[in-house]
Amino acid sequence: MVPSPTRRRLLAASGAVAGALGSSRLLTSARSTATGRSSSSTRSPPATRSFLSDSAPGGAWPMAQHDPAGRNHAPSATPPKDGAAVRWKREIDIDRGFGYAPTPIVAEGRVYAAGRELLVLDAETGAVEFRVARRSRTPPAVASARAYRSPTLAVTSSRGVTGLHANGGLRILGSHLGVTRWKGGDSDRQTAFFGAEPQTSPPVVAGGTILVAATDELRAIDASSGKTRWRKDVDTRRPAVHRGTVYAAEYPGGVRGYDLETGEDRFDAEVDVAPPLSVTAGPDQLVVATDDGLAGLSYDGETRWEFAPEEFSRDYGAVALAEGVAYAGFRGEDDSYLVAVDAADGSERWRSETAPEETPQFAPPSVADGVVYVPTEDGGMAAVDAGDGHLRWQFGKDADTHGPWSPAALVGETLYAIGDGHVYALEEP
Repeated sequence: MVPSPTRRRLLAASGAVAGALGSSRLLTSARSTATGRSSSSTRSPPATRSFLSDSAPGGAWPMAQHDPAGRNHAPSATPPKDGAAVRWKREIDIDRGFGYAPTPIVAEGRVYAAGRELLVLDAETGAVEFRVARRSRTPPAVASARAYRSPTLAVTSSRGVTGLHANGGLRILGSHLGVTRWKGGDSDRQTAFFGAEPQTSPPVVAGGTILVAATDELRAIDASSGKTRWRKDVDTRRPAVHRGTVYAAEYPGGVRGYDLETGEDRFDAEVDVAPPLSVTAGPDQLVVATDDGLAGLSYDGETRWEFAPEEFSRDYGAVALAEGVAYAGFRGEDDSYLVAVDAADGSERWRSETAPEETPQFAPPSVADGVVYVPTEDGGMAAVDAGDGHLRWQFGKDADTHGPWSPAALVGETLYAIGDGHVYALEEP
């Protein structure tokens, strides 16, 4: 039973309401007492803003493909390696449309899952913390915002970008106020894949900047205000950031690079072997997905190697890069494969028939602790050994599927993914 509010509490609540922005929206809190936290508590990040780091307490997967470089690699995570058991699962309403589900995002002990609404869960227990009535088919991203003590959650759609209070805003008598911080970067430009509804690329966060790619446009947005810092007319997908430069694959031209803060042109290189489709930033080179396969491009603009066997073909789809090896999906004449390519010289290390889902493009693998986690084309999540490509385990293959599983988010000892109409937290049995 909820106690009746005192006059002092009501006055305090009224003052908070009066001070909130008129554009703020209310949503219902669903915080469970199972979390062990008071419903009036608000967590704030450490002063160092380490809550977005993989090395932060509990770890993080704060955006699609894990980090600004887009490597899909969590170096300090130790997810389930020899099998998978359900720690918790929570139902989510997702579109059963074209393609795999969006990757859940994990930061500050919360899981952000996009579907027909934005569902925010406690990462440890799966208890619902709050919901936002905002439909999205791309993962959000968590960004440091200098004007706030708590991070901003960037959510993209065909209407543009919205910055939300990542902690749910001010909680008053069971409701949340001040969830929406800003709306910015509006654009009619959308990324569309053949045969699919138009989509936007997932946002990329680098410091206090949010990068959003749409058809013919790359935009840098301030995470605190939502104002556009700079924009470029470039036809690209998700960019990659390395040492203050934003790299974007422009089809059918080359790879372009822009200063993260100013948008000034910094890099312009052609890929000698084939037109580029996407780019991942490694420690000493870019790994570029092309029409034919993969290529290594130095930060001086030199094409170092190419991997393009005649029996394989590729389309759009992200690449995972971990400990000197690139992992990507390839189509063969009859079957598809997950292929491990040595990033030093472009030689093949192994291929596995446990292929990633390829609709509308190859789903990105996720890598941690010597294991490659793949949302497979025949359903469920699979764990493939990074050393030789053998299948370690597969989960959810025989479930009543609601569509392909999402790519995995790997945080601490847990794998988070959306599949079979649920958000799952999987751990070692």
